[in-house]
Amino acid sequence: MSSAQGRGKAPEQLADETYDTQKHLTVAVTKFAEARTALAGFIRQRAVRVQKQEETPEQLIAEFALPAPYLLPLDSLAASLGFVVENNVNAHDLSGRTGELRAEEKRTTDQIEGMQQQLAKGTGTPEERTSLRRDLDRATDRLLSVREQQAYIAGHARQAYVTLRLYDEISFPTGNRRISFVNMPGVEYAYLHLDSPKAGLTAPAYSGVALKYLVTRGKSYLNVGMYRPVSGNTGEEDFVNELFVINFGQDFYPRNFGRGRRRYFNLYTCYQLGGFILNRNNDRGTEFIPNLNLGVGVEIFKSKHVLLDTKASYFVPLHDRSRDLRGVLGQAAFNFVF
Repeated sequence: MSSAQGRGKAPEQLADETYDTQKHLTVAVTKFAEARTALAGFIRQRAVRVQKQEETPEQLIAEFALPAPYLLPLDSLAASLGFVVENNVNAHDLSGRTGELRAEEKRTTDQIEGMQQQLAKGTGTPEERTSLRRDLDRATDRLLSVREQQAYIAGHARQAYVTLRLYDEISFPTGNRRISFVNMPGVEYAYLHLDSPKAGLTAPAYSGVALKYLVTRGKSYLNVGMYRPVSGNTGEEDFVNELFVINFGQDFYPRNFGRGRRRYFNLYTCYQLGGFILNRNNDRGTEFIPNLNLGVGVEIFKSKHVLLDTKASYFVPLHDRSRDLRGVLGQAAFNFVF
């Protein structure tokens, strides 16, 4: 573009003025090197003009003009490479802008003809004639700029201006390296079935309720609760009658099952790290035992305001009494935006 047209304008502004279609495409991939090669090849073969192309070991950013018929092949290629985070197309009619430019061209042409006729008469003082020549030069430059803009609009017919970002999902796990915090308190029901309960010391199963507080949309959370024996309390002094549980946990969505963006039935893996205070009937010998849980879960329903999910994990105390207290832990939770 000419310096008169592009001076002081960002590429996005110029695209709005000369392309009737703009597309923003963001793709997250796990095989970044192969995806970058494929997209760079597509741009090299199909783009009619490349405004910008920046490549790093972690991402590719490009802005280019593409014939409109190639937008669908670009979408197909992006979907085959990874997860499409953003795919927005904005279209607007440039006929109004074209009409304005034609009107300005006629108005400026008429002004130039009038000034040329006035100069040809040779009337006026030298200062007036000098000022008139300056006005004529400015009008001529303006006419040139208007005609160039018309030519660019005509030359970009049936083309789209594409802004593309491709990034490595491993290097950029959230796409922008920012953590999305939330404020979602809730309640959780838990049922712990022990593998090898010790007669007279532990019950076959414990259940209870906990407070679960989600702190990031990722999801990271804290839970604090109390588990009590479902049955089997013999009354012996050393029998474990309470587990006061404190945990920090995180859930991770698989890349090939919606990445947690669906409204129903999002699959995820999880861990919980923390511990529990073990209480006995005699209220003596209370101790804190660290634990680690690994498991899988399913978000039954998720919206912007509520979350209902369930998970199953293996409860592993990191203690010499692990054999007596380890087992399968099932949890169901309901959280809401506060």
